[in-house]
Amino acid sequence: MIRLVNFLLILEKIIEYDKKIIDKGLTPQKVYELCSCIREVFCLSYSIRKNNLLYLYFQKEHVLVKFEGNKLKYLGPDERSQTLLLEKALNKVKEEISLKNGIWIKSTPGIFVRKFSDISSFIDFYRSIALGKSFLITSNPLIDEEKVDIFKLNNKLVEIKEIDFFVIPIYTISRENSKMIELFKEVKNIKLLSLSKIKDMENIILYINFKKDQQRSL
Repeated sequence: MIRLVNFLLILEKIIEYDKKIIDKGLTPQKVYELCSCIREVFCLSYSIRKNNLLYLYFQKEHVLVKFEGNKLKYLGPDERSQTLLLEKALNKVKEEISLKNGIWIKSTPGIFVRKFSDISSFIDFYRSIALGKSFLITSNPLIDEEKVDIFKLNNKLVEIKEIDFFVIPIYTISRENSKMIELFKEVKNIKLLSLSKIKDMENIILYINFKKDQQRSL
């Protein structure tokens, strides 16, 4: 049984690219890695994980992109479709003045964008949607305090509810750019989760999806 998983990926800034770059096979490495994460959140062998929800927050620009699995169209398992859909969403940030008003703008079916005035206003928004527990995934020494393994407690699988969120920074955290993480650590019901044995970010997402799929309704 496939169950809902909520993901929030935090990125340092928007990476500039366009269709010509993609068509030439010159996808920037960071964009390629991000699209690998998008693929692992949603793509199964022959279908899409309709229950999953993914947010991408670009910290420097205060831009949020939302992917709703049950509304997604045109998202294929190939890198090209993922990069072009993401590019179209990010271009909306440049086109839509109404983004400044803090409302969702539709890019393509199932993909929406909005903009915040600063990090604090985004954190306030996150609090409004994170109704359950939040798990901040990290192996960074700056924030590795009270780490837990949520999947094992007394050798039993811990139930993860469908209102819980997995928050994953996908950039190197330093003392200079740690404000976002410090604000997240103040969010109610947040725990630090260490998955340091899994190196690649897309594999962390794959692992979380797999563990959640193993759970059954009580």
